[in-house]
Amino acid sequence: MLGFSIYLDKDIGNEARNYIRLMKKNGFSEVFSSVHIPEEDATQYIKRLRSLGTVCLEENLKLTVDIDEQALRTLGVTISSARDLVSEGISALRLDDGFTNEQIAELSHQLSLALNASTISATDVQQLIKFGADFKHMEAWHNYYPRPETGLDETWFLEKNTWLKQHNFKVVAFVPGDKKLRGPIFQGLPSLEKHRNEHPLVAANELMKCFAVDKAFIGDPRLSNSVIAQFKSFYFENSAKLHIETKFPQLFERVWHNRPEVARDVVRLVESRKQNQHLSVVPDEGKPRKRGTITIDNLSYGRYRGEIQICKVDLGKDKKVNVIGHVLQKDIALLSLIGENTEIEFISDEEKKDD
Repeated sequence: MLGFSIYLDKDIGNEARNYIRLMKKNGFSEVFSSVHIPEEDATQYIKRLRSLGTVCLEENLKLTVDIDEQALRTLGVTISSARDLVSEGISALRLDDGFTNEQIAELSHQLSLALNASTISATDVQQLIKFGADFKHMEAWHNYYPRPETGLDETWFLEKNTWLKQHNFKVVAFVPGDKKLRGPIFQGLPSLEKHRNEHPLVAANELMKCFAVDKAFIGDPRLSNSVIAQFKSFYFENSAKLHIETKFPQLFERVWHNRPEVARDVVRLVESRKQNQHLSVVPDEGKPRKRGTITIDNLSYGRYRGEIQICKVDLGKDKKVNVIGHVLQKDIALLSLIGENTEIEFISDEEKKDD
């Protein structure tokens, strides 16, 4: 379901190995790398690829490499002997342009393949069937787009993915990272243009929930530690980790839950009224409640007093509601992921660890 990228512009040293292990520990199960080997540095690239393959074998991670025919030859294998790559930790090949459908069909019986999702046509499918391709070993992968304004259109993307699913392809696409972006443009590596500046977790969730994507990969070289933790919390614990600023950090030291019925405008912390019933929250002057604002209902709200909410939309002043903090801008988009009974952990600004 989740993958990340490791590139071969430098050796696979301790930093890369630690990052790979951290991603595996937090639920990521696949690795992508691009293996277009420059002739003047072929030995270095082959060494790095084999080091990456060894780590992926050790960590039981599926490694897919973007490759062309020249790189395949440089690795010392041919179309008929590509299965030898599996023993070196390379689980799958993402085939660049230049491979014929007959070659693709032959390769599909040796290891898994990733075909270019954007260019697969009905004619290609017919020819692959004719040549006896093993469709169980083939997925459809979209590209990522480094240059702003060149990412894919959502309507076309969904239509293409729907067609691919009708032909039994699993669909894979990319979302940007947040810690280290890939050069030379450093503007993120999304498949969809709308995701270029989006929170990686929100983008990945949208790909799989709304666009018929089966697996989301981080295109850029690094995620921050806090976002890695947010991925693990959301996908494997039904939990949201939100970084906040507040003058009342003691109110947020426990784990909370959204109510089982999901409100349109706010997240309602189900435990808050009972926990805060002893508090005498005096009304203040009232402040506008922008999206991401954290509030507590004061004494004027009767039986609702003590209820803590997070605004999912901009709301106006309310004399019965006091503002007590806000979600940091980088995490506001995560509010859209909070559903019924979602566990919520608040991390106050002063608790943040360096990523």
